[in-house]
Amino acid sequence: MRRTPSRGQGRPQGGASKKGTWGNPIDVPSSNHGESRGSFYLYVDSMTFMAKKTVNGHDYFYAIDKGRVDGKSKVLKQIYLGSIEKIIDAVQFSNEGGAENPTYSEPLEFGAVSGLFDLSERLGIRTIIDECTSKRHQGLPIGDSIVLAAINRAVCPVSKNVFHKSWFNKTVLTKSFPLANEKNLSSQGFWNNMSRINSDQIRLIEDKIVSVIVDKYGIRTDCLLFDNTNFITYFDSDYPSALAKRGNSKEHRSDLRIIGLSLMVSPDHNIPLFHEIYPGNTNDAKRFSEIIKSLKERSLKITGNTDITLVFDRGNNSSSNFDMLLENDPFSFYFVGGLKQNQCQPLLEVPSSKFIPLKGDCFGETTAYRTIKEEYGISVTVVITYNPELFRTQMRGINENIHKCSSEFDELIHKLKQRKNGIIRKEKNYTYESLDAKVKKILQREYMHQIFEYSITQEDNFFFLSYNIDDEKFQNLKNKILGKSIIFSNRHDWSAEQIVSAYRAQYHVESSFRQMKDIKFVSFTPIRHFTDSKIIVHSFYCVLALMLCSVMNLEFHRLGHKLSIDNMLGLMSECEEIINYHVKRKKTIQTYSLTKITGPAKEYCDMFNLYKYAKGNPTIHQ
Repeated sequence: MRRTPSRGQGRPQGGASKKGTWGNPIDVPSSNHGESRGSFYLYVDSMTFMAKKTVNGHDYFYAIDKGRVDGKSKVLKQIYLGSIEKIIDAVQFSNEGGAENPTYSEPLEFGAVSGLFDLSERLGIRTIIDECTSKRHQGLPIGDSIVLAAINRAVCPVSKNVFHKSWFNKTVLTKSFPLANEKNLSSQGFWNNMSRINSDQIRLIEDKIVSVIVDKYGIRTDCLLFDNTNFITYFDSDYPSALAKRGNSKEHRSDLRIIGLSLMVSPDHNIPLFHEIYPGNTNDAKRFSEIIKSLKERSLKITGNTDITLVFDRGNNSSSNFDMLLENDPFSFYFVGGLKQNQCQPLLEVPSSKFIPLKGDCFGETTAYRTIKEEYGISVTVVITYNPELFRTQMRGINENIHKCSSEFDELIHKLKQRKNGIIRKEKNYTYESLDAKVKKILQREYMHQIFEYSITQEDNFFFLSYNIDDEKFQNLKNKILGKSIIFSNRHDWSAEQIVSAYRAQYHVESSFRQMKDIKFVSFTPIRHFTDSKIIVHSFYCVLALMLCSVMNLEFHRLGHKLSIDNMLGLMSECEEIINYHVKRKKTIQTYSLTKITGPAKEYCDMFNLYKYAKGNPTIHQ
């Protein structure tokens, strides 16, 4: 049973002060917390009580925690409780179930944005950017702008016009970026910072960030994967740009101008190690020749390694490019690439009996034939593979194309007959040349021109079409071409399995391009900037977004969860912080909680204590 001190014992010390005076103990009805009569301090425990302080004629209440230090009574802790009205409101508010029944709630993005921000902080990205760029004396630091833009591109790409209102203000990042506001997160605010970064600074920033990642995570750098792609823009045709040009769009949009992107990634989780953008009308082989020296210099700077094998696809092949790859300035690349089948016709005649199964579960039923030959003036190891699964996939596509071509031919033949019979009169009649062009357009589908035969005849000024499938050519296609890939390398010391495995790893960079063309996560498009300098910065923070997501994905894998980037971000995005607003008698009280976090997302949040980025002190539902 607690002892109630005599009157005055434990009373707050200090008496009068400049701001107010301590009053008498609180008079409350008798209870089992103290003596049965008289006024007394309300004790929470033997050393904690509530006392009143008068300031400018107004009474305020405090919880006081006292104890003895060196034999003397000392105030150890003092917590402000408010006026008596506020205390009564809080008690009544709680009794009325206000905490359980909020008036309304507001969700904030928590999991994905805090995970990416935490990773960027652990890599020191904001510091690296600010150190490599000229400082601004007003507005948001450049590093803050770029990291926010990258996180936004990763999880919810929006226009800079609505960046603050539609996205940033609905995330927990407002706590971590106290300088960010509607003005410096406007389009103009971003442009002010973007104008202070140039291509040379971006290369320096990227090299420093990549060096940190390679060192911290032990990323493999002896084999690097390179490829090019392009992205559509919505530039007006007359708008001047050295980057946005009409060219061979990978998205088949010949009506739009495009920009090109060169990307080099690691075979470990597609982590971008190098990027540059270039005019969209540059073909792959020419672009490769323009960038080989830069690839060497930056690879050496990042890895300190000269024993590097570069993997690329057949679209980059040319004699001059291989000369540059092998030139010892500052070092010579080893390479693994692909050859077109028409470059190796004699090898396609090799009987299947000479193909040997590749060792390893990852190769499945794949068999291979290995030889040495000269190509592009170089002695190279050539490996021809036959993959039954690839054969079956190609056959499904060929059968679909045969059906489509046959249907279009039958429709065309029917129209020609209707014209002869006078049923169709208004349409312009075919000439031999226009009909032949129409047929060739139908046969543009892969391998169709090798399978179909056709003839065009004329009768009474009308043209007629007949077609058939050449069974011999079709059988030749199945026996000698389908299911086969031709890979070559100057890595003569590598086994066939190593060469094939390296070439197949090319899918990592292709996967990165597909990810950047995703409209939901890590999206490069739409490009909402219309000057080359801004497009260069836009490309940088889009690649930075991919870099952060790829490293985050690596961390998930090391926790034992093999997820795609989309699935990973989807799981993390489901984690939200909820602000509950309790409105009673024109007063609003806020409480905070997190949505239930389970599985891989919870493991990741626990490992890096992402809860510290929540805006309040939320209740964490386990």
